[in-house]
Amino acid sequence: MNDVRRATSAALMAGLLLVMSGCGEPMTDEELLEQARGVNFAYKAQIADVQMQIFDGEWDVTGYGDSPETCGNDGYEFDLIRYTPEGWHLDAAPMAIAESLAEWMDENGWTNVKIRGYSGEIADAVVEGAFPEAHVKLLVADISPGELYDHVALYATSTCEPGDAHTISTMRRPGDGEREKLPASEHPTAPPSFGHTEDGKRRFWNDSE
Repeated sequence: MNDVRRATSAALMAGLLLVMSGCGEPMTDEELLEQARGVNFAYKAQIADVQMQIFDGEWDVTGYGDSPETCGNDGYEFDLIRYTPEGWHLDAAPMAIAESLAEWMDENGWTNVKIRGYSGEIADAVVEGAFPEAHVKLLVADISPGELYDHVALYATSTCEPGDAHTISTMRRPGDGEREKLPASEHPTAPPSFGHTEDGKRRFWNDSE
């Protein structure tokens, strides 16, 4: 992890701890939104680090990862999906890529890291892992060769946190006007957003204060 990302992750976690320290008192809707924002940014930052181990370029964004879904008993979680772009190629065999990625994950705080391959002529390889401290419940990296181009798909689910998903979803989209669209593709180092401001702009970490 580079120094900029270390500083960013530290700031995110510090902000999250401040929001979550409520001495057991029920959170207000505003506090819940800020907690969800901190969870979301910490989770996205960790996935971005994994992306950088695979491809330092623009990834296709299929699921941006800031729409809360209900989980457990009155909890919320996030899901995101990233794909390498059309025309991209692996620089080694899928299993070699998987082993290298799994080794990096083991060395950088990930837990329950597993590699799966397939029998027969299927050359795909899959890496799974978790990073609960950064609110990543499960990451699945599907590494697949193709005839015209190769691709890696990342599927990530955040940890299930206490709070009402509907309340968070409503509050992260204030106002009734048009809202700035989420990116169709994005570099892992691009600042992540969560929700929108009153005037419809994407809301970034520095906009949380």
